[in-house]
Amino acid sequence: MNTAKRMDQIRSILTNYLSSGSIKRTARELKISKNTVRTYLRRASAHGTLSELLKLSDEALGLIFYSQGSQSSQHRQSVFESQLPYWLSELRRVGVTRWLLWESYRQDHPDGYGYSYFCEGLRQAAVRQNLSLALSHVAGETMMVDFAGKKLAWMDRQSGQLRYAEVLVAVFPHSQCTFVICLPSQQLLDFINGLNAALLFFGGLPQVILSDNLKSYVSRADRYEPQFTELCEQLGAYYHVDLSATRVGKPKDKASVERAVGIVYNRIYAPLRDQVFYSLEELNAAVLGQIKWHNAQPFQKKAGCRQSVFDTYELPQMRKLPGELFEIKKITRAKVQRNYHVFLGEEKNYYSVPFRYVGKQAEVIYTSEVVEIYIDNQRVVTHSRLQQHKQYAYQTLQDHMPRSHQEWRKAESQDAASLLGQADKIGPATRWAIEHLIRNKIYPKQSYDSCRAVLRLAKSYSPERLEAAAQRCQKVQAISLQKLKRILAKKLDQVPEQPPSAHIPQHENIRGPGAYQ
Repeated sequence: MNTAKRMDQIRSILTNYLSSGSIKRTARELKISKNTVRTYLRRASAHGTLSELLKLSDEALGLIFYSQGSQSSQHRQSVFESQLPYWLSELRRVGVTRWLLWESYRQDHPDGYGYSYFCEGLRQAAVRQNLSLALSHVAGETMMVDFAGKKLAWMDRQSGQLRYAEVLVAVFPHSQCTFVICLPSQQLLDFINGLNAALLFFGGLPQVILSDNLKSYVSRADRYEPQFTELCEQLGAYYHVDLSATRVGKPKDKASVERAVGIVYNRIYAPLRDQVFYSLEELNAAVLGQIKWHNAQPFQKKAGCRQSVFDTYELPQMRKLPGELFEIKKITRAKVQRNYHVFLGEEKNYYSVPFRYVGKQAEVIYTSEVVEIYIDNQRVVTHSRLQQHKQYAYQTLQDHMPRSHQEWRKAESQDAASLLGQADKIGPATRWAIEHLIRNKIYPKQSYDSCRAVLRLAKSYSPERLEAAAQRCQKVQAISLQKLKRILAKKLDQVPEQPPSAHIPQHENIRGPGAYQ
């Protein structure tokens, strides 16, 4: 008898044999072997008559029929189970294998289990140690956040260089409603901006923000009392939200956001894989469209979708956002340089101030979006903050430049279209002259100085005289700055042109029609 019978099957064997009195008939009717019938009858006969045994409860019968194993078998099982915790811990050590442990086990217990049963016992014990508990999440209580392991790319239109964005994922585990945003980095400033964007998207405040031990979130990891970065603590105090961190190396503490990251790969990364984005804003707009679509998809095994469950059960339990989002403000001091710019050292970029403040000390207050510059306790300018990857870049307002610099910048910025537009205002011959000067150079920019000098002749003389001088040059299809200057200086543009004479003078070297007869 290899497999023990159930209690109802044992009762059927005893009842059938009691009525028939035949082992063979009982085996045939119950479709079991005669040896099985004999085994159970033998065990029963050692404890009384069959009619008396059938009156016992299942528990009492179990003590009779299920405790009949040999003492050696029970001892072998107890020894094996007592060693399981030791073997599982040994398997974590370098070089230790199941075969090595089994050989040691058989040396100490020659009558122990075979290798196959040994491995199966270890596997089942390992599964029992790694059991998962199905958690029920309170609606609106916790927002879990995590950075995805893979990044999304966008292309800098000016340089053509690919830039990679960190992807922050936030989820409310009760509804699985998800938010995703692409950030320049995982640094503290960007992380705070990501949290702000997530709270704005969900439209309310949770009781707890849970993340793993990010450097921008946790300053010192601890199983019971982790310490958070100062700015994150300021954010928690501003929103009246508790901060919480997972245990180190325990991703199951935030299993919902871990699973959400995997779903984000399928529903955001994959659909956008062949699209090219030319700014972080373009990338985030596409991501936001995909995440809204994802939240609106119906559940497969229950009614509703992530967004509807969130709106129905979670949002009503959440507190409203304050009138303004939490904002990081940093303060530094810098001297206004001779080029009327202050240097912001954190990002290594320059911002302009009015040129009259050159040499003065400025106080710079900046956030992730705005740079404010104060001089003598007065705010003199507000700039939009440059992207941090653009180091040593200048942001200059034209009003801050002295007039000479404005004129120089204006001249430098002129192109062929601008020069031709100014020539059109003077006349068609002047436009022809500018076009001819531009075409005569391999690189058109090399002719811009000459073109500007030609246009300045209209101020030195008059537009009418410049147009007349250009007309004289156009007739002979030859133009240069010096030629125009000579015409205007000698007032040749004001001299009426003599029409060519049709009279042929008499001369001995000129032959007439008679010479060809």
